[in-house]
Amino acid sequence: MKTFLCSLLFFTIIIGQVAYSQSSRPDDDVVTKLRAYNKTHLAEKVYLQFDKPYYATGDTMYFKAYVTMGERHNLSAISGVLHAELIGIDNKVNQSIKLQLVDGVGWADFALPDSLAQGTYRVRAYTRWMRNEGDGSYFEKAIPIGSLHQNKIPESNTSRIKPVLAKADLQFFPESGELVTGINSKIAFKAIGTNGMGMDIKGEITDNTGKEITGFTSTHLGMGYFNLKPEEGKSYKANITYADGTKDILPLPISNNKGISLIIDNDSVASASVTIEANQNYYNENKGKEYSVLIYSGGIATTVKCKLDSPTIAMDIIKRKLFTGVTTVTLFSQNNEPLAERLIFIQNYDQLNLGISSDKDSYATREKVSLKINARTRADLAATGHFSVAITDENKVHADENNETTILTNLLLTSDLKGAIEQPNYYFTNNDNLNTNEKQKELDLVMLTHGYRHFSWKQVLSSDSVNNTITYQPETSLAISGTAKNLLGTPLKKAIVSLIAIAKNRFASQTTDDKGRFNFSGLNFNDSTKFVLQAVNAKGKNRTQLTYEQDITPLIKKTSVSQTNVNPTMADYLENDAKEQDELFKQGMVKVRTLKEVKIKAFKEDNNYPSSALGGPGHADQVMHRDQISQIQGPLANSLNGRLMGVKFVPYVGRPTGSIMQGDIVPVLTGFNAAPMLVVVDGVEGVSLNNLDASQVETVEVLRFSASIYGMKGGNGVLVVTTRQGGGGPGVSSIGILPITVQGFYKAREFYSPKYTAAMPQGNHPDWRSTIYWAPEVVTDKDGNASLEFYNADGQGSYRVVVEGMDEKGNIGRQVYRYKVE
Repeated sequence: MKTFLCSLLFFTIIIGQVAYSQSSRPDDDVVTKLRAYNKTHLAEKVYLQFDKPYYATGDTMYFKAYVTMGERHNLSAISGVLHAELIGIDNKVNQSIKLQLVDGVGWADFALPDSLAQGTYRVRAYTRWMRNEGDGSYFEKAIPIGSLHQNKIPESNTSRIKPVLAKADLQFFPESGELVTGINSKIAFKAIGTNGMGMDIKGEITDNTGKEITGFTSTHLGMGYFNLKPEEGKSYKANITYADGTKDILPLPISNNKGISLIIDNDSVASASVTIEANQNYYNENKGKEYSVLIYSGGIATTVKCKLDSPTIAMDIIKRKLFTGVTTVTLFSQNNEPLAERLIFIQNYDQLNLGISSDKDSYATREKVSLKINARTRADLAATGHFSVAITDENKVHADENNETTILTNLLLTSDLKGAIEQPNYYFTNNDNLNTNEKQKELDLVMLTHGYRHFSWKQVLSSDSVNNTITYQPETSLAISGTAKNLLGTPLKKAIVSLIAIAKNRFASQTTDDKGRFNFSGLNFNDSTKFVLQAVNAKGKNRTQLTYEQDITPLIKKTSVSQTNVNPTMADYLENDAKEQDELFKQGMVKVRTLKEVKIKAFKEDNNYPSSALGGPGHADQVMHRDQISQIQGPLANSLNGRLMGVKFVPYVGRPTGSIMQGDIVPVLTGFNAAPMLVVVDGVEGVSLNNLDASQVETVEVLRFSASIYGMKGGNGVLVVTTRQGGGGPGVSSIGILPITVQGFYKAREFYSPKYTAAMPQGNHPDWRSTIYWAPEVVTDKDGNASLEFYNADGQGSYRVVVEGMDEKGNIGRQVYRYKVE
């Protein structure tokens, strides 16, 4: 046996945000391709911290977003836009918002209507850049939303979506990826019940002769392991007994008669012991060949070379040279073929130390609380960074710490693994020394039963992997893009496309490229904003077909989450929440209880029809409806001539105004000295009608006597056009002019926190708050310090403070602090 001690820092090459180390030649093919792959596939991660684990209808769901890049958790400089979605129990997007990211952070909220159907919802968050990796890279969290007015209340301990299975599922995972004849191998297993959660099992392994080889029993959340040394010519099966007494028989994976294994013991604090073992058939054929072990941790790849001059080779991996989180260890042949891989978890306790202190140990209700936060690195240096703080009354909000999704569990564990991890925070709580207790062994079972998510070696080693997998470019700002074509559908190059935001009196134009594409980037606006796109070809004519392109929402995974009848923990919360909302309503803090959006499916043509008029429908002197307009063919302005009473259409003469150019056809009221009417298209004023196609229009309204609602601008009458698309949508086209409505950045609500002073007697109104305080952005100064002040509610008992965040160098931290209210 030959033993190699692996010192994991020989030299370092920095490429962008990714570092690599090698013990041999710098042009090693695997490391070179990994470097190239990660340079073009620099990964982003999203983590959201919420103010509490579950909500009631009528609540506001507050959250803070952290977006990191690379595997060192640096706050991202790649993306400037984050998409966040509330996905309903029907697996459809219930709400969707865009957050502006500044230095990789942003914060927002979802208002939950009173009439929202209760159940387990999901919050999904991603950047456009993350879509290149698929939905497995998105942040997704299951959040129960309940109501006292509905019969069932969702489970409050669901931290991640668990699929409901038709029957129990059991899978076996040989440590090295496959069983090898003649080599004693560790085989991990994971049993999942019909509710999608881990379940206890036990059983025996027998060979094809019926001989019992070994027994097995799950030890943690349906996971466990046993050892097996397969013999040539034999097959094996597992005889299983589930917790409910049912039995099953499953075959084990077939063993390889000629193979090599990678075995790792990760129990030691200082190092992980690696054993490479070849069976006799493999050794005889490959004796003397060179192999390499690649250790990939925190974006650093280290290779160690060794020759197969013995069936067994051993080496140690020094843990202090690695980074906290998931580390992959891969065995490569001399032809750079990956032969075996093993994941291990490294815990070096290099997270930020977040010190939290209050000015008192206990307080009275409604008393002012002063908290101080101090952030320091492992080297005891002050840390300047971004943090978020959630403070809740534990008598009203009961946190299940094992099931919590935290910044540690997300960035260090779950975001790097395939599949859902049950009770992720179990491995990070109450750990004075993770490497010396039972939790380290249980976490190793997670490593054995889940695969690495970020890349596969097939992707990395493929010669064309760099070029053909980047579909989505980073979204650094809001943008409006599309194409301009002629009426035959041929892309127009050098066409002039104008973007008009009349409400803000802004105008921009650009020339299309060879494919007829245009892209107005660098935009920054809030909420839904109306624009007008207008185009003319290279000869100045506006017979162009405009198409506005909008990102299509990524596919939503269909999930089914088990529900339960009234959960006592959440029922207590809902009763308190109802009192809180009623009190806010009485105080006028909530003017109108939030109601679900009503979608109108039919309209009466007298005074209830689709209208973008400022005063709404029912005020026009004349209305043309869809069925009448559908009889008109071609451009709207020409076809309306003679169809509207007292309105004629004439060429415009004068200085350009808004999007109206000289020669455009404009409406004029007879007897008004030929002065053009104000044209409003989907709420946007001063729009040219030229070449707006009749097939796009829902209603046309003529306002004479009621035009005063538009002030002086409506002095010559108003023509209101409402399109069938209500302002356009993904892929909506128009001829020459296209009104669109674009979703802007969401402006977060400010968390309501009362201030109690001598001028406001304590007994005026009951204070039922469950979230006592929410501070989405707390920035520590050069000394690592930050402070905040707030007032307690009426609840007595323990108040829980959760601080999470990261510093400018990507060091992450989380701390829970409690104080008493008496």
